[in-house]
Amino acid sequence: MPIPPHVQARRAALSQIAKETKAVLPTILQQLPHLQATQSEVYHLNDLPELEPSACPRFELASSSSSPPSAPSNSTNGRRGGGGQQQRAYGTVVKVLNEDSLDAAIMMAESLAQQPATPATTTAATTTATTGEAAADAEDGRNRRVAVLNLASERTPGGGWLSGAVAQEEALCYRSSLSLSLHRAYYPLAPRSAVYTRDVVVVRSSMGSGHRLLLQPPLTPQELPVVSVVSVAGVRKPEVDEVAAAAAAGDGGGRGQRPRGERVFRHAADRDLTRDKMRLALRVAAAEGHELLILGALGCGAFGGPPDDVARCWLGVLEEPEFAGGWFREVWFAVLDKDGRPGGNFDVFERVLGGREVGKVVLKE
Repeated sequence: MPIPPHVQARRAALSQIAKETKAVLPTILQQLPHLQATQSEVYHLNDLPELEPSACPRFELASSSSSPPSAPSNSTNGRRGGGGQQQRAYGTVVKVLNEDSLDAAIMMAESLAQQPATPATTTAATTTATTGEAAADAEDGRNRRVAVLNLASERTPGGGWLSGAVAQEEALCYRSSLSLSLHRAYYPLAPRSAVYTRDVVVVRSSMGSGHRLLLQPPLTPQELPVVSVVSVAGVRKPEVDEVAAAAAAGDGGGRGQRPRGERVFRHAADRDLTRDKMRLALRVAAAEGHELLILGALGCGAFGGPPDDVARCWLGVLEEPEFAGGWFREVWFAVLDKDGRPGGNFDVFERVLGGREVGKVVLKE
């Protein structure tokens, strides 16, 4: 089937954006010598043990009865007199946004900077800057940089970004230095492998904002946003069934039911592999000390995965004992759906995950 002219024009324009991004990155990165944008590391699920509960930073939920949302969880303020015990609730807040992943990461960094929650224990070895500025003055050893899940291609670094393709991974590469760390030697990625890139500099606005270069006076390279990225590939083109909503609702707890039925993996092996990929992403983030995560609809775009099942898989994994007790301060799902249609990816993820408190553990202290 011939490619429509408007699609050809869009691909040509995005291919030019890719070339321009590649051209401007060296000059920008020369002015940020403390960042290592070409460095990355491959993690394999089999080499990553389950998270150790004693190492959990234990982020306190706003719903905890012992303190206001912004108070440190190790504070003694508000304890009852006479030796009475109070309950403290630890876990992770989940939100779902109809946003570009990098826009969501920037929003998260800006909004939560005003809410300096403190974990009960600090396990991160270093504190990492959220802009191009160095973090040498950090004192508490926490990693406040947002970690973004790249819904990657397992075949090609950056997917089709050089040829003008449009998907989440390509969007990340058009806007940032991510492509520099996705080395050809890593590919094809093994099914249970991830690439972790600590230093990813954001140099453009989103496609919806015209892919404008951010480095315009008075902004300096040191003020550009910096994120970390965990690249994991979803299951490519799995076989999918549609089942009655009542039957699907029993596997993880979606909110409400849709009369059209829900899309699910036909083969349990694809569902199990998807869950392993999710565990891998969370373990990598925790191993690197990240407390703020931007996740996404893994495998639900061009790969054709079933969003209903994938959303429930995320909920189920986030509720597993391994990730309980407040490993992450907040987790946001960036699920960009321009149409916002009922039954679309954003609608499904919002219904299943929006507003959840996952991994909740209540302790008397």
